Amino acid sequence: MKNSQTSVSAYSIDNDETETELEIIGRFMTRLKVKNLPRNYQLFHEALYGQDRRLAEEIEALGPLPSQSGLDEIGLKYRLVSHCGLVARKSESDAAEMLREVADQLAKGLMKKQRFSRETETAANANPALDSLNASLSNLMLYETELTERLRNCANLAKPSQKAGA
Repeated sequence: MKNSQTSVSAYSIDNDETETELEIIGRFMTRLKVKNLPRNYQLFHEALYGQDRRLAEEIEALGPLPSQSGLDEIGLKYRLVSHCGLVARKSESDAAEMLREVADQLAKGLMKKQRFSRETETAANANPALDSLNASLSNLMLYETELTERLRNCANLAKPSQKAGA
């Protein structure tokens, strides 16, 4: 196996002083008031010393006080190793949002069902109530199909992340 020592290159500022890449990155992050998180150091290292200039341009586009979420989106977009842990959190957040939407849809369906029950009890002519029931059932089937698709997509996203952790 190769020796895995990390070297930090130094750049001359004046004749007497040298500044390491880490110091340059830290100074740059301090100027922008970016939190000193390891993932931010990697992001700024790639922006300052990496091959893809688009990454640096996207950080610049965030402005003088970039938000952490904006920086994290860029790190995820460029698949930086230090941002991999954020994928799981984002998946959990997306799953929670989807469950909130499903709960809301089910609550609306229940309200429609209750309204239909009241209408059929009081209606002399049941045709409008049956039409309403048919429309509600159609919507419910669409919601169920959408939920099934989303759950399949979430299950497919969860499988690769389980393999990556193994």
